[in-house]
Amino acid sequence: MANHAVTCRIDDCDKRRAHHSTVCQTHRQRIRKWGDPHFTQWGTADMQDVELIVRERRPAEGLTRLERVLVARGLAEREVPAREVARIVGVNQRTVERWRAKDRKEAA
Repeated sequence: MANHAVTCRIDDCDKRRAHHSTVCQTHRQRIRKWGDPHFTQWGTADMQDVELIVRERRPAEGLTRLERVLVARGLAEREVPAREVARIVGVNQRTVERWRAKDRKEAA
């Protein structure tokens, strides 16, 4: 059997696929969850949503990872406590503290 027969059919993907499938597990999950085999939560952010959440300080569900980090940064600029940021973006307070520490370290 040729090598191309056991690899994912998504362009530029050389991961193996199951013999009964046409795409690899990673792309199958992305298609099932997001409808797009190339979607990643770190590459997509709706800046209008981010700005609205920061401005209104309201909890939001369904944010991508990148949007969560951007909202947390926007709220940090407004000196919102980590506990409140965690409530708004739906993560643990310790996660917000780690993000802030990483941003401080990168800024130094």
